[in-house]
Amino acid sequence: MQPKKQISYQSFPRDNRLLNAKQYSRVFEKANKIHNKAFTLLARKNDLGHARLGLVIAKKNVKLACQRNYIKRQLREYFRQHFETFGSYDLVLLTRRDIASLRKKDIISYQNKLLHRFERQIA
Repeated sequence: MQPKKQISYQSFPRDNRLLNAKQYSRVFEKANKIHNKAFTLLARKNDLGHARLGLVIAKKNVKLACQRNYIKRQLREYFRQHFETFGSYDLVLLTRRDIASLRKKDIISYQNKLLHRFERQIA
């Protein structure tokens, strides 16, 4: 029997991700919504005892793959660093059309503001 794998806060393990359409659909059904100019956050309480993150970065909203990947890296990193503050919620972050016109520092700013607002709501 293998020992239980210790959680590394330097990674984004599978347990902390929404992995399939069924998991995403559950969040979309009855989600609490928060949005700003760049992102929409959908959140729904889960019974797992920890938060999970799903990302929907539409090619329609962010044309270049390098930009989509940059946004994903930023969101995952924020989630990884603030994992404990999200409690037992499934979160889905979607990009909005206005994101294409923003600079990188503005995207990070909108991301931080949105997620701080969510953290205050659940506290």
